[in-house]
Amino acid sequence: MGESIHVLQFLTGRYKGKAFPLGPDGHNFVVGRSSDADLVLADANVSRKHARFFAERDRMWIADLGSRNGTLINGQQRSRHCLHNGDRIVLGGSLIAVELRGTDELPDTGERAGEPRKRQGQASDTGASKSMSGSLEDIPLVDVLQFLATSRKSGTINVRNDADNIAGTVHLQEGNAFYARIGDAKMDPEKALMRMIGWTNGRFALDNAPLKEEPHKRITTPLGHILMESARIQDEISHLADRYNIPEYRDQVTVVMPSPVRWHTLEADELDIIQSLVEGMSWADILDNYPADDLTLTQRIAKLSKRGLVSYR
Repeated sequence: MGESIHVLQFLTGRYKGKAFPLGPDGHNFVVGRSSDADLVLADANVSRKHARFFAERDRMWIADLGSRNGTLINGQQRSRHCLHNGDRIVLGGSLIAVELRGTDELPDTGERAGEPRKRQGQASDTGASKSMSGSLEDIPLVDVLQFLATSRKSGTINVRNDADNIAGTVHLQEGNAFYARIGDAKMDPEKALMRMIGWTNGRFALDNAPLKEEPHKRITTPLGHILMESARIQDEISHLADRYNIPEYRDQVTVVMPSPVRWHTLEADELDIIQSLVEGMSWADILDNYPADDLTLTQRIAKLSKRGLVSYR
């Protein structure tokens, strides 16, 4: 295997699918709208000299050059950042993944790592969102939402969860998510959005068509807060899964009979879940239709399971 270097893998825009090696030799690689840039992004949201990639102390770095819209790295505005494999960078309308590859894995483009690579006028983002699609394994929905928020895009993201065979939509207006839904579930739109952010198996596609009717309820919480809260909820649910045997979305949950615990000793919220299960409601229906968030419901079912009140498969 050859020497490992950092590669910019463009996930959206006119460079979508293109890979640009940065090189280890300390070359100052400038990205911007100016024709003097090493990589020219003809994008109104990109400054003339937007950001610089450079080698320092045997590591590769990126520094924002005082750009008007800033440089977003892993969802946060950064003025300087040491590159790591898997980083996500947003420059104007381009979403870029940082990958660490061996030099013998690079495509034979006739270019050498670290040399200036002019691409004037080729990276315009005009119409790029129409073809923005991909796999959730390659581009998590959180990265897609952060990119669209920074780019102030409007439209609908169609998301499919292959693991559970369900689909949902997220509607945006100038980068703000204002409505989301999963299938036909009468779910709070903010809860639906947080649920979809946690999907890791499936696909997404951006459609420029606007929502045709006014939603029954709008999302008012800022997207940044939703993304952070969703990450916290997913971490807590993963922690519960490690500690307890908790049901998956499609698992069949049944009430244990005879009950090892007298039901009148249960808290009201726990008793409500027991009654719903006895009446034939599935665990998926409870997750979709109860107003509580997924973490709260998972905590309740974990407690019921620990006490031997429910079983599932």
